[in-house]
Amino acid sequence: MSESLNLKRSPAEQWDYEKQKGPDRNLCTCYDIPKIDMMKAIENGADTIDKVSAKTYGCQGSQCCERQLQRLIDIYRQTDSSSD
Repeated sequence: MSESLNLKRSPAEQWDYEKQKGPDRNLCTCYDIPKIDMMKAIENGADTIDKVSAKTYGCQGSQCCERQLQRLIDIYRQTDSSSD
């Protein structure tokens, strides 16, 4: 049997994919914060939900976007560690 293809994206590829997948869509609906704004905050050093929130005001409402935001933080951390 032939070896199956690994279709999983690298962390860097996943980060780029996330940037293209609805960047202007609000990730935080309570405060109308677009996904791209939160991603830029992460790229600029906000490595926790609290730090992203301080820069963007996201996750200060009902916190319904925390899981999505944490997922983005985790992806970015992996891109950072995979470039070492």
